[in-house]
Amino acid sequence: MSGLTVAGRIAVSTLRAKSVSMLAFAGTAAFFHALIVVSFPAIGGMPAVESVVQVLPGGLRNLLRIAPNLQAGFSLRDYLAFSWFHPLFLGMGAAFVVQRATDAIAGEVEKGGIYLTLSRPISRAAYTLGKAGEMFLSVGLICLAGWGGLAAGAQVLDTQLPLHNYLLAAFMAWMLFSALGSGALVVSSATSRERVSVGIGAAWTLVALFLDVIPKVSSSPIGVLNPWHHYFPQEIVASGTLAPASVVVLAIWSVFGLTASILLLRDRDLV
Repeated sequence: MSGLTVAGRIAVSTLRAKSVSMLAFAGTAAFFHALIVVSFPAIGGMPAVESVVQVLPGGLRNLLRIAPNLQAGFSLRDYLAFSWFHPLFLGMGAAFVVQRATDAIAGEVEKGGIYLTLSRPISRAAYTLGKAGEMFLSVGLICLAGWGGLAAGAQVLDTQLPLHNYLLAAFMAWMLFSALGSGALVVSSATSRERVSVGIGAAWTLVALFLDVIPKVSSSPIGVLNPWHHYFPQEIVASGTLAPASVVVLAIWSVFGLTASILLLRDRDLV
């Protein structure tokens, strides 16, 4: 049996075992994005939104990825783009991948489950690839569910939205969470304690975000390597396109993190 086949079976079995939590996150993402749409009239509509946007200082606009200068006016389309950079959605996605990455290796080492799995003819590389595959697939389904909730909310509100543009934003959210999850997986591969892995993994996602809002860091050459630097749903929804360089950088992060995790787990003692 090939390593890829084994990795696929591990991914499927992990997805099956953790389907309840994945569906809970997906349902929450769908409900949140649908709620943002259908509750729009209740907050006062576009006049209320524009009045808030106009008084926000430039630094806060940058932090929230609000950039009305990207289009002629700040419309419902642009207001809903903010939902893809809402703290609740980002926190949920980041928490999901950190938890999955931690449980995949560090958690299994601490609980002892990995010893039973690797006692079979399963390589450590196939094990890591399978666990990472489940994480990538699950967070992708969560992002897709968020888009589905937004599309459903648009039908209820009977409003025309560029749903394709929001699907691109959901795709980029998947790329971002996958990149962050791969970084957390590296931490998990190097540790044997679940709490340590969760703490460092969560710190990695927050520190990376913090560095991206510091102008001197984000505008420097090294700032371009930050995963958060390439996530701008407002621009994606306004333009209806993805920046190829941003997709490449985030993809490299996922591949690099996965490769580093495989190498770290292969060469370490599981104690």
